[in-house]
Amino acid sequence: MTSLERLNARLAGKPVDKIPNMNIFMHITAREAGVSYREYVTDYRKLVEGNLACAGKYGVDSVSVISDPMREASAFGTRLVFPEHSVPYPEAPLIGDDHDLSVLRRFDPYDCERTLDRIRGCELLRQKVGSDYPVIGWVEGCLAEAADLRGVNDFLMDLATGEEYIPELLDIVLEQAERFAKAQIDAGADFIGVGNAVASLIGPELYEKYGLACDKALAAYIHSLGAREKLHICGNITGILELLRDVESDILDIDWMVDYKHAVELFKDTKTAVSGNIDPSEVFLRGSTGLMEREVKRCIRDGNAASLIAGGCEIPAATPDENLMLMDKLLYL
Repeated sequence: MTSLERLNARLAGKPVDKIPNMNIFMHITAREAGVSYREYVTDYRKLVEGNLACAGKYGVDSVSVISDPMREASAFGTRLVFPEHSVPYPEAPLIGDDHDLSVLRRFDPYDCERTLDRIRGCELLRQKVGSDYPVIGWVEGCLAEAADLRGVNDFLMDLATGEEYIPELLDIVLEQAERFAKAQIDAGADFIGVGNAVASLIGPELYEKYGLACDKALAAYIHSLGAREKLHICGNITGILELLRDVESDILDIDWMVDYKHAVELFKDTKTAVSGNIDPSEVFLRGSTGLMEREVKRCIRDGNAASLIAGGCEIPAATPDENLMLMDKLLYL
């Protein structure tokens, strides 16, 4: 089976030759491309080169334009710092304490350097892999993007105090996320990954008030374009798992601190496949091959016919090759 056939069959609960390997690589991708992280996030050709190398070497069953959470923030007008070996970050939050939203630039993703680079990455990946691999585009979830623009700590305080500007900001962010998602789907993406880490920090009450409707709307829009959605919320999302059933994502990534067996059971009668949840640090990076084997077998045992296996979040750059290759070997059925 090709990786695309394998993933499509698994999501449909049909037999596969191997449980799809859905590990997330970013720093490893840059390493395999032989470039600094700065070059990886600024040159889609190097991103593509690294993805193809990782798919061949480590058996990953997708190629992806994931790189950093600052693509849309840059297009909105945020000035970024680009470290040589780490993710870009804002010089300062774009939205200040006055909550003035007029500073936000409503952007066409084809007209902004960083969003266009990601669109071109989707195009080139599609050209390179044909129908062999699923291509995963990426956008920021609405809560995460709002936090990128306001600053995480200040945005969390604003959520807690119910600041009046928040609904308008989320509407703006959702509209732009939809435009960016469409551009990547038009460029060849089969899936859109939605990164929304902030949702793990606020608890079910605030998530239901501010985040759920946005996540549902974005997933529905992606589906309306004929693509699938992969929701990635790193951190402990145990408290919002019940709410996430309503989002109707095709894939829900869960991190290592969430009970994998419980999550699989909770989503078994939905359209959502649970993906996870091996600890990237203690198992992939620091763990023995024996621990790696036990954890993969745990996920196989606790999963079902549609569940997927991956690290709970990005796999660290210094992870030993033997752990990465062992995991992929164990996924063959």
